[in-house]
Amino acid sequence: QHPDTLLSIANFAFFLKQRGLYDEARPLYEEALNGHRETLGNQHPDTLLSIANFAFFLKQRGLYDEARPLYEEALNGHRETLGNQHPDTLL
Repeated sequence: QHPDTLLSIANFAFFLKQRGLYDEARPLYEEALNGHRETLGNQHPDTLLSIANFAFFLKQRGLYDEARPLYEEALNGHRETLGNQHPDTLL
């Protein structure tokens, strides 16, 4: 999938989440994340952002056990690809 299409999917997921349509938003967050992994690889900054966005969605839903490994993956990926002092790592 084209990265712009994946961004549109993620944006629509965010819109649905903001409207409280969580059951509709989750599969779109997952689709965007899986698409980024397949298209760009696990260490690409856009993939890492998609991982963090899905983790944030899960955290907001109170699904902490599902969110934690994704947050850890995003942090470790940012450290490996961008370094410890990069602004995206520090977020």
